[in-house]
Amino acid sequence: MDKTLIGEYLGTTEEYMPGEGTYAEDGRIYAAVLGEKILDKENHRVSVKGKPMPELTPGQVVFGEVQSARKNMVTVIVSRIEGLEEQIEVKTGLYVSNIANKYVEKVEDFFGIGDLVKARVIKVEQDLIDIETKGDFGVVKAFCKRCRNPLLKTGEMDVECPNCKHKEKRKLAADYGNVISL
Repeated sequence: MDKTLIGEYLGTTEEYMPGEGTYAEDGRIYAAVLGEKILDKENHRVSVKGKPMPELTPGQVVFGEVQSARKNMVTVIVSRIEGLEEQIEVKTGLYVSNIANKYVEKVEDFFGIGDLVKARVIKVEQDLIDIETKGDFGVVKAFCKRCRNPLLKTGEMDVECPNCKHKEKRKLAADYGNVISL
């Protein structure tokens, strides 16, 4: 038995029948859960024995890490749902219109790559998941863009690096600094 990750390619529908914990798309079979890959060569079936990932639904509070920040969108890899112990790994989009209750000119003034974010799920459609950081949501732990040290809050949107004294801005959560382990 082999360990497999969600979305991992397992074979084709010409080789195997998709079994429990898998899904087929365009003639290819993928893992739907994290767990052990089981190849039943006698019955030509592939399955994955594991635990299904919790599904995201609108209204849930999630925690994740900023993967990229572009002109109109921030990509956040969600790794935890508030109130659940299981870790997940889901790519989400945070559009500029869902960042704050005010006009956002530069996304990079609100988020940095590697920042830890607390957000609310607002839309789930197939593989597209949108989140928002309006209100009390936002960055719960920020890192210096120069030296990568954690930043200290000095104002409503102001943070400063205690190491190199570099000052930056972020869309800070009301509970900035109160980070659960991701």
